Amino acid sequence: MNKLIEFKNLLKQKNIDAYIVPKYDMFFSEELLEVDERLKYISNFSGSAGWGVILASKKYKSAIISDGRYQEQLKIEVSQKEFIFFNGGIDKIIFFLEKQRNIKTVSIDSKFITFRDCKYLKNELDRMNVSFLASFSNLIDYVWKNKPEVPKHQINKLDIKYIGESFDDKFKRLLNVFLEKKADAHITFKPDDVSWIFNIRDNQLKYTPVVRCFALIHKNQNIYVFFERDLPSFSLENKNVIHILNFKKLNSVLKKFNGDTFLIDYSSTPAFLIPLLKKNKINIKETTQPIPLLKTIKNQVEQKHFREVHQVDGLAFLNFWKWFENLSIKNLYDEETLSKKLFEFRSKNPLFKSNSFPTISAYGKNGSIIHYRYKKGGSSKIKSNNLYLVDSGGQYLNGTTDITRVLIHGVASKNMKQKYTYVLKGHLALSKLIFPEGTKGKDIDCVARLHLWERKLDYPHGTGHGVGFYLNVHEGPVSISKSSLSELKPGMVISNEPGYYGPKFGVRIENLELIKKVGNFLKFETLTLVPYEKKLIDINILTKNEIKLINQYHSMLKQKLLPLISKKDKDLINFLNRKTSSL
Repeated sequence: MNKLIEFKNLLKQKNIDAYIVPKYDMFFSEELLEVDERLKYISNFSGSAGWGVILASKKYKSAIISDGRYQEQLKIEVSQKEFIFFNGGIDKIIFFLEKQRNIKTVSIDSKFITFRDCKYLKNELDRMNVSFLASFSNLIDYVWKNKPEVPKHQINKLDIKYIGESFDDKFKRLLNVFLEKKADAHITFKPDDVSWIFNIRDNQLKYTPVVRCFALIHKNQNIYVFFERDLPSFSLENKNVIHILNFKKLNSVLKKFNGDTFLIDYSSTPAFLIPLLKKNKINIKETTQPIPLLKTIKNQVEQKHFREVHQVDGLAFLNFWKWFENLSIKNLYDEETLSKKLFEFRSKNPLFKSNSFPTISAYGKNGSIIHYRYKKGGSSKIKSNNLYLVDSGGQYLNGTTDITRVLIHGVASKNMKQKYTYVLKGHLALSKLIFPEGTKGKDIDCVARLHLWERKLDYPHGTGHGVGFYLNVHEGPVSISKSSLSELKPGMVISNEPGYYGPKFGVRIENLELIKKVGNFLKFETLTLVPYEKKLIDINILTKNEIKLINQYHSMLKQKLLPLISKKDKDLINFLNRKTSSL
């Protein structure tokens, strides 16, 4: 039986008219274990963000909702006979349900939706006189046969020489937040928060080295770490205050803190927790997540390693690029082969652990799909005279990288050069920007879009995202976008990645930037060390100052990469000299 039909039958048996399936696990992670890919299982949508609304009625289509990054991907992956697509967020769930007839009961698993989102849905459904059931079980699991196995934890302690700050020092900083907020404890469901404060990493996920757990951190120095399934064994700096438990023990632990005040972020805490806190008479003080505000600002040791890791990552990409350009026209391989080759070059570094996300290896029109994924064993063959977009990154013990470059084997058309250069102009404008303290991401987003807007072009994604230190390659809350309210602060690492997506090719240029203080102002220090593709630059569109910026960047990266290349490797030296020569 078709799994969607089977699920619809289950909903009818339980008298549920619509079931909401978030693209989340309990930790609201971007990368999920296969066992948690419930939206992908029921719809085939593999994007990293979105919602499904499954209707019990077989007469009507269900819905998939995601943002602008995934609209083209939805058309490829999801059946339009069974689903309709929406571009947006949680508000589109209500928009869709309002269009349906005879919807009386809507349900969701309360573990996989934040309290804030759950409250919004309940209020809107109350307005529609629709019953809303937030349960503690997931109905997708009732029909999902032969679920994938959960990989075992392999938790390791990160050497202090890489992160520069001990658990005790980080804990003291968090205690200062408790004191300032007049609170006793904080519960975080963000695995990167827990991984950061304990200086531990895991390899349970393929690309994100976080320890998948949540933690109750109390000012009395009792810390409770909860795991969803097995209880891994690992050593920490202070064993006396760490309690490792199954998350089913949460309620019994909360009973110990009757009358205490907990810091809770409603936008990152699953809905099921709030009733538990109230049941145990724990006071809630709503706040923004306190640990990310500490974690996103990298210390001097981390900044030093970020600079170093981008040297070795830049060298790996340079080797890949030289290999690519030396291929014969008859033997250009395919997207999958190129992706594996770049991984091979990165893997030569002893500190390399994994890619930091699935490599976007996209030729021609595939580059127009923002988060394109090639089909294993059936990816597109690379040809001459069209663009090849590669967005990739590495997880190293000494940092995380993320870079996008557009390459070409052959000759670029005038249109390709123009679009590439307009994107490059925005990228350069943002990289050279000096802005005052207190600036938010939304305040400078337009700087990267201006040259595209002048030509009635735009891109449907943010301009920049925060980057963790051997953690999440997409690290919140820092970002640069049209709506970002995150304040940009010295020590943060953020991407600079404007783009263009047309019918025949896509362009995105991405560097990572370190925010630095200049008096009462801030500026960017570019970390990424890979040349721009001069074959794609229309020099007639550039100003003299933009040409100067490109030449300065190329001169700087040449100076940093050349000492890493063996003098015997004359081919690579010549390649670097050619790619960084003055415009």
